[in-house]
Amino acid sequence: MNSVDEAKWHWAEGMKFALEGVKLLFILNGAASVSILTFIGNMRVSSSQLIWALLSFSFGAATTVPAMVFAYLTQLQYGNASQDEIHGYLLWQKAGKRHYAAYAFILLGILCFLIGAIFAACGLMHIPSTNIPCPNHS
Repeated sequence: MNSVDEAKWHWAEGMKFALEGVKLLFILNGAASVSILTFIGNMRVSSSQLIWALLSFSFGAATTVPAMVFAYLTQLQYGNASQDEIHGYLLWQKAGKRHYAAYAFILLGILCFLIGAIFAACGLMHIPSTNIPCPNHS
């Protein structure tokens, strides 16, 4: 395998990992949202902190959409830059900006998950223990 083919293989593999990472971010935030909704519905409790956690997880899941769009546009622009000798440098610069935008949305999704987890933990700590059923005591 020559160096160009090897580089293309590594780039393709890197894109697979990035794609799976964004999917995982969606699943992580989405599952957390569903968990909070289920808990609130089953326990019949209301807590503003749990609502903020739900909103944070939902927003974190939503950040995966622009992250995927920017990732796609980045790859498209890099590909176009490699084929256009006249405007290649400008296209490469645009691709770089979109690349960083994708990173920003991914980091925002991770931040939303962490903030949601903190809100959820604080909200759960303020729920009176009488609302939580104990399996050993009927």
